[in-house]
Amino acid sequence: MVAESPSSIKNEVVGGRYRLGDVIGRGGMSSVYCARDENLGRDVALKLFAPQAPDADELKRQEAEIQLLATLNHPGLVTLFDAGIDDRIPDEPRPFLTMELVEGQDLRARIRHSRVPLEELSVIGAGIADALAYVHGLGIIHRDIKPGNILLVQIRPGEPLRPKLTDFGIARIVDSTRLTATGTMVGTAAYLSPEQALGKPLSSATDIYSFGLVLLECIKGTVEYPGSAVESAVARLHRAPEIPDDVPAEWADLIRSMTTIEPLERPSAADIETALRQALVSPASTPGELVPETTRVLPAMPFHPPTITAEESVDDVREAAGATGATGSSDDPSAQAPATASDPAPASDSVRQSGSGTAATPSPAKASGKPRLSRNQRIWLAVVLAALVIAAAAAAVMMSISARPADVVPYPTVTGVLGDHLQELQKSVAP
Repeated sequence: MVAESPSSIKNEVVGGRYRLGDVIGRGGMSSVYCARDENLGRDVALKLFAPQAPDADELKRQEAEIQLLATLNHPGLVTLFDAGIDDRIPDEPRPFLTMELVEGQDLRARIRHSRVPLEELSVIGAGIADALAYVHGLGIIHRDIKPGNILLVQIRPGEPLRPKLTDFGIARIVDSTRLTATGTMVGTAAYLSPEQALGKPLSSATDIYSFGLVLLECIKGTVEYPGSAVESAVARLHRAPEIPDDVPAEWADLIRSMTTIEPLERPSAADIETALRQALVSPASTPGELVPETTRVLPAMPFHPPTITAEESVDDVREAAGATGATGSSDDPSAQAPATASDPAPASDSVRQSGSGTAATPSPAKASGKPRLSRNQRIWLAVVLAALVIAAAAAAVMMSISARPADVVPYPTVTGVLGDHLQELQKSVAP
C-alpha cells in the first residue's frame, strides 16, 4: 500500500491521458476523481483502486474483468469509457476505470433530505431493476447495491429523476475469479446479503436482497441494519427486516420476498421491474398485477311494434283503393266508390252478432292495412301487364331491325332499254 493520500496525487496523469482533479468519492478499496481526458478534451470520473500485489496472472484476470465491465451499455448504468492499469509505481500497480461524469445527487443524499414517496420510488426502483436484469443476464453480479451507488439524473426538465447504477469496481463474474483479493468479504456491511455475511457462494439473488433493503430504507428513511460490520451482519441472520404497518400490502409483500433468507425464494430483477412499472399506472402506486376490467354488456332494448288503430287502417284502405282505381274497371263499384265512414259494412265482414248487441270487427284485409283487389281488377291488371310485355318485345324487334345494315347490292350502271327494265324491276322489289 502507498502512504500517499488521494489529494497528494492531484494533477498527475494516469494512463498517459487522464489528468486527475478533485476527489468526488472515496471508499475502502478505491477513490473516485474528477479527471480530464486530455486526448478527447472531456471530463470523466476516474475510479482508482488500491494497489495490488505484483502478480502477473492476477493482473491479467483483473484487466479482463474490467474490460468486460467497460463493454456494458444500458441507460440505467453509468457508461464505462476505458480501463487500464496505473503502473507509475512498478511494484504497486493500480487498476483504474474511467466512466461518464454524472451531474446530480445520489440516492443516499435524497434519503437524507426526506423519505421517498411511493410514486417516486416506483420510478427509481423500476430503473434499478431494469439495469440489474441487464447485468444479471450477462452473468455479472454487482455485489454492492446501496444508496450511494445509485445516482439520480434529470434526463429532461419536468420529468422524474432517473436512476443510474454505478460502481461495478467490485463486481464478480459468476463462477469466475473475483476482482478483489481472495478471501476478502466485499460489500457495504449494512446492505450485505446473508450469504455474503456467511461467506457462501453468491448469485444474482445477492443483489436482489441488497436492493430490497434499499427500497425499505427509502420508505422508512433509516438504515434497517445499522451498527458495525459484525453487528450489522449478525442482525440480518437473527431477524427479518421490519416493515412499517402503514406500508401498502403490495409493497410489503414485494420487499419481504426480496429480503428472504433463502436466495432461491427471491424474485428475479425482471419480475421486480414488471411489478414496479405496473405501480406507475396504479392509482395507489402499489406494485403487482392490475385487476382486469370486466366487459359490461348493456341490456337489449325491447322492440315495440307500432300500433295501428281502426281509423288509421280505414284511411290506409281508402288511399290504396284510390291509387288503384285509375287502373280498375269502371264497372267495378268498389274501385269507383271507396267505402266511407258512413257507409254500412257488409255483415259478413264487419258485424258480429252477439246476445248483447253488435260489435264492429275489421275484416282481414282491413286489419292488415292492405286493400284486396276484386276479380275484375285482377283481370285488367293482367291484361295491362301483358300489353306492356308485348309492346316491349315489339320495340326490341324494331330496334334490332333498324340496327341491321341494309342488304342492298349496288348494280353497275346500265343504259338503254335494258337499263330501263332494270330500274323498273328495282322499283318493284323496293320495300
